[in-house]
Amino acid sequence: MKRRRIAVWALVGLVSLASVNSACIGPVIGPAGGEWGQNADYTGFDPRTLNRGGAADYTILVPLSKLFYGRVTARRFDSLATFEDPALREFFRSDSAFADYYAAFAEALARSHFESNRPTEVHLEAIDRTEPSRVRVRVRFVGENGLPLRWWSTQTVREDIWDFESGRWWITPGKV
Repeated sequence: MKRRRIAVWALVGLVSLASVNSACIGPVIGPAGGEWGQNADYTGFDPRTLNRGGAADYTILVPLSKLFYGRVTARRFDSLATFEDPALREFFRSDSAFADYYAAFAEALARSHFESNRPTEVHLEAIDRTEPSRVRVRVRFVGENGLPLRWWSTQTVREDIWDFESGRWWITPGKV
């Protein structure tokens, strides 16, 4: 009887620990307790206005970037499910542009030793308007360190170019 009680309490403890950890595993977007882009540095435009005189609609850029980067951190990045995700591909002009982005980002995660190539947090650091319809978005990805005996987290910073063309925003990958 005593063994059964101990086993039940151990099982309850494991289940409660797993539920607490699973609640913390999802991607954290933005600073703790803050909105996406709340503390970001915006250069050359105001993300809350229509930015009259500009060639692009900047009011949708911040929510759109939240959608994209949230999707990137939703699962392990170097998996077939992520590579074939149609929602991610919608941000690129062509399949080859997405493949270039995917390869470069997967390599950056591997070089930074992300455990399972999965970022757990993403923070919007800055959006800089470089041309009337082009911005540079700088984001910082944070995740668990995949190297043995490394209990601290790892991170990588990525700068993506977003172009406004034909009434929508496109991500232009860098050269691989």
